[in-house]
Amino acid sequence: MHVSMICCPFKTSFGAYGSALKAAIEAKTGSAVQWVASNCGCGDSMESGRHFEATECDYFDMPMPNDFRSNAAWKRQVRGAARDLVVYFRARRYCSMVKEPDVVHFQQILNAYGSKAVFAWLKRCHNAAKVVTVHELDSDQLEHPETNRTYNFADALLVHCDDMKQHMIRLGVQAERIHIVLHGTKVSAPQENGRREDIVFYAGHKIMSGKGIETLFQALAAVRERRPENFPTLKIHGHYGSVTPPEALQLAERYRLTDNIRWLNQVSEEDMVHLYQQSQLIILPYTGSFAGYAASTAAGCGLPIVCTRKAGLPDHLGDTAVWIDENDATQLATRITELLDDVSARREIGSRLLERATKYLRWDVIADRTLEVYKKAIKHRTEAVEHACESAATA
Repeated sequence: MHVSMICCPFKTSFGAYGSALKAAIEAKTGSAVQWVASNCGCGDSMESGRHFEATECDYFDMPMPNDFRSNAAWKRQVRGAARDLVVYFRARRYCSMVKEPDVVHFQQILNAYGSKAVFAWLKRCHNAAKVVTVHELDSDQLEHPETNRTYNFADALLVHCDDMKQHMIRLGVQAERIHIVLHGTKVSAPQENGRREDIVFYAGHKIMSGKGIETLFQALAAVRERRPENFPTLKIHGHYGSVTPPEALQLAERYRLTDNIRWLNQVSEEDMVHLYQQSQLIILPYTGSFAGYAASTAAGCGLPIVCTRKAGLPDHLGDTAVWIDENDATQLATRITELLDDVSARREIGSRLLERATKYLRWDVIADRTLEVYKKAIKHRTEAVEHACESAATA
């Protein structure tokens, strides 16, 4: 099976996802996966600095206006028209660069990989089966929900959790086209006799949006009052760039946590794994966004997870995490204190998470599931072509 993938090529969580999935599929099929990519227009430091995750890809640069929303209606209209035009030519370029694959797999995120690009690409003719992984929904498609029916031109759609599947169904996408495939991870056994210390928080791409950071800071302020002599350092990392957002620093100062936090900002995936292997807990008090990347990585490292039942976390973790209610700092402080004081409980939870990661979250497992979807997509495309030919013959 020959596969072409359209995906962000830079050192972001999406680039890491594409790289790992590509390697796993190549190992399963024995065929090279083509990676088609361009600049995104997001302004992320990894993109603007052209820090590539993809070691080999067919790449092109093209101007891409970001999704800035002006207060003036005429400016929004002009900017929207410019984005539509650029996206149209970008979709054409994506189509022209794929090399006669059986499947083209588009990884939807934002901007040059956002809904407008996906929909323009789906409307173009191509013999290959069309598969889209929807990592996140953007403002364009949410402001114009009727456009989401364009997804029904795809032969298959992948999402990482049931919440996203149900959301897409409400937007008019046919349920039978949508398949849940979890975010994968490399299982890294905990270091034997390694000392675990400190707490981790993964802040994603937008640290102040949907991550529950203020709830976390409130909880940690309470934990510090309970155990002032043995208060762990909080280590924060994410894909928001190499500079800590000022609003996050101000929030830490408001809760007097400045001296208790190490801002690691963007770290490599290798350093992320090393960090998780050495930590006591990871806290994911998300109220939105998506936390499957951090959760899968933590589970693969046997790192206990305290989290909400949001952001795809139940799909990835089953019954193995320590669950908390969203926006409940008091409950979170209690759970953190209990686990910091109970080494055996942390080991038991970590062991359960590692077992789940081994069974459900390894990249080879995710590749098998993805290849199953590819086969269904190819079958759907073949049947659609045959039906079209029969209709033309009888017309």
